[in-house]
Amino acid sequence: MLEEVIVTARKREEGSQDVPMSISAFNANQIEALKVRDLTNLSVGMPNVALDDVGTTRGTANFSIRGLGINSTIPSIDPTVGVFVNGIYLGVNNGIIFDVFDLESIEVLRGPQGILFGRNVTGGAILMNTRKPGDELDVTIRAAADTGGDGGVNKYLMGAIGGPVTDTLGLRLTAYWNDDDGWHENQFDGSDVQAVEQQMLRGTLAWQPSDRAELVLRYEYTDIEGDGPVSQSHINGSGIPGSPFNADRDSFDASYDLVGEQNIETDFFTAELNLDV
Repeated sequence: MLEEVIVTARKREEGSQDVPMSISAFNANQIEALKVRDLTNLSVGMPNVALDDVGTTRGTANFSIRGLGINSTIPSIDPTVGVFVNGIYLGVNNGIIFDVFDLESIEVLRGPQGILFGRNVTGGAILMNTRKPGDELDVTIRAAADTGGDGGVNKYLMGAIGGPVTDTLGLRLTAYWNDDDGWHENQFDGSDVQAVEQQMLRGTLAWQPSDRAELVLRYEYTDIEGDGPVSQSHINGSGIPGSPFNADRDSFDASYDLVGEQNIETDFFTAELNLDV
């Protein structure tokens, strides 16, 4: 029997088949089965949706739905596809593509969504909802390592514990760590580039004083440190005329002597009040 996917596209929980809009929704089990690491993994299988990043700039979104999208790293340029995490709008393209973990659901809404979500959703909206404490104790630990191409090893570890504290209070704590050695080869010295290390912590406190009211407090800390965008130059040589050089046009290789940096540190605190009226 197929499991019903609960969505919040209209600001309330309801089955995805009951929502009168074009929507692709994934629950926690589907996200795990598809091995979704970030939003770009969801492009395959969704019509009229392209969830890419801007070149080799990690974390910067180039999202397009029904042909409407913005390909830019400039913060002052508003996106046309809005990204919302637990109902909070992420207003710029920079930093939107981050590793997702311990999610309850992901919803992709196609078409203008301005009535319910305001500006910058001409193409559509992407809603991500993190998991809340359940009625029973739940402990999850996941680890993986992979490698591919000319780069190094990509390792990640995630752990979560949650459950009831009292009859009306629940708590969930989640930690995530990722260390990617890089997936481009620098022909200048043979090193791996595009390396990144991510650390994320999340705490969720849910208080339900009655069947008709719920207050959810969330705090999330993110620290990302890695290499900057990869150079477009593929020429590797000493710069002396007539000396040997490598002009390999392999799109996954580059050659430069100075590796840039990219550092992102964020703190999110949200309060969500749900009332059954």
